[in-house]
Amino acid sequence: MKKIRISFFYRQLLALVVINSIPLIFVSTELLSSSYSHIKESQEILLKERLSFLSSTVASAILFDDVNTAHSILSTLEQDKDVRYARIYDADSNLFSEYSRLNEVDSSGFDSSNEEIEYAETIIYLRSPIIFDNEHLGFVTLSADTYYAGQTKRTDFYLALVAVIIGSLSLALLLNWFVQRRLSAPINNLMGVIKYVSRQAKYDRQLAVPNDPEFSELFIGINEMLNTLSQHEQEREEASAQIIQSSKLATLGEMATSVAHELNQPLQVIRLAVANASHRIASGNPDLEIVSEKLSRIDGQAERASAIIDHMRIFGREAKEELEYIDPKMVITNSLDLMGEQMRLNNIEVTSDLPEECSLVLGHMILMEQVMLNLLTNARDAIDQNSGERKIALRVFEDAEGVHITSTDTGGGIPEDVLPRIFEPFYTTKDINQGTGLGLSVAYGIVRDMRGTIAAGNTANGAQFTITFPLTSD
Repeated sequence: MKKIRISFFYRQLLALVVINSIPLIFVSTELLSSSYSHIKESQEILLKERLSFLSSTVASAILFDDVNTAHSILSTLEQDKDVRYARIYDADSNLFSEYSRLNEVDSSGFDSSNEEIEYAETIIYLRSPIIFDNEHLGFVTLSADTYYAGQTKRTDFYLALVAVIIGSLSLALLLNWFVQRRLSAPINNLMGVIKYVSRQAKYDRQLAVPNDPEFSELFIGINEMLNTLSQHEQEREEASAQIIQSSKLATLGEMATSVAHELNQPLQVIRLAVANASHRIASGNPDLEIVSEKLSRIDGQAERASAIIDHMRIFGREAKEELEYIDPKMVITNSLDLMGEQMRLNNIEVTSDLPEECSLVLGHMILMEQVMLNLLTNARDAIDQNSGERKIALRVFEDAEGVHITSTDTGGGIPEDVLPRIFEPFYTTKDINQGTGLGLSVAYGIVRDMRGTIAAGNTANGAQFTITFPLTSD
């Protein structure tokens, strides 16, 4: 179930509304209670005055046993919608006359009591004696509903409460807008730097320090932290570059024999071509077409030797270029140009399965060649220690997950207890004079910096390394 996310603006507004509403509800409750008490007191005084008036006016009617006059007096209560009923009793507590509002049903329990006043929720009951010339003639009871008397006042109160709530919400919104405006700029600045650091893995951004003291110290501290991280990252990159460069030079040293043999072939061809051309010229009847062919062959072989030397020179220099689009097929081709002869001398068959077309990936051509040379070197050493087929298969392919480069050998595989630590620095299963344990660690760092992954596993006859790069938009 997807979680509902509330923005900072609305969370802050909600907080302000709650903060304002709590005292508002408390005050409103107190005001309503006080108002209702005041309404009851006012109604009680008013009804007592009415009851006193009834007692004095009906005295003569009781005295002369004039029921009609009593009815006439009680009928005046019809104009007062609060009154529920009124009853006149004689000195013997017999009902003399009464008035009752339509559909009102009431218990006469209060009428038979001696209480002067009684409340039942919103109903008030009053009792008053009828006295004439100090003679007790009877009593009058009256019941009224305080709700109707206070309805208008309560309506006014609720309208005022609604106005206060609307005013409180408006004030909360205004305060929230003011605070949001004050906070939004520095927070957006901070979020921009955080997103940049998380996405680019770089620390070369700085926060604009605001004038607000609440943020200035925080932003200054974050800028100092970014400077420290940037310095540490630069030191790490320099150390990593030195390790990579040392690894490349070590690889060049290991390839010295095969490169010398590779250069010896074009030199031998050049030597034979020069000897043949010199012989033709010395004979006194040189065939210019044959001599020209020999010179062309010399030029081609010299170009081949120059290309080998240039490739070695480029491979040996320190790579400081930014990431660029490279062809994974060229990585395989160039790596075999440098190490193919060495594999042939070791009687190792190297096959490559390359597609006709392949997506480009972001990386460094020279550094990727170094990764492949490390994998080829490890495969060669594993095959030399294992009796059986001597084969290495290189493959490039792509699918929905990205572009993959695999190297599969017949060297017997990697022990299961070694696999989890295969890419750790200085971890090696070779003899102390055969390796430093940095080759795969360097390869792992190079591929990671190119936003790719490298994984190791075993097949039926040996080990397999898989390098995967994400597909790019270009």
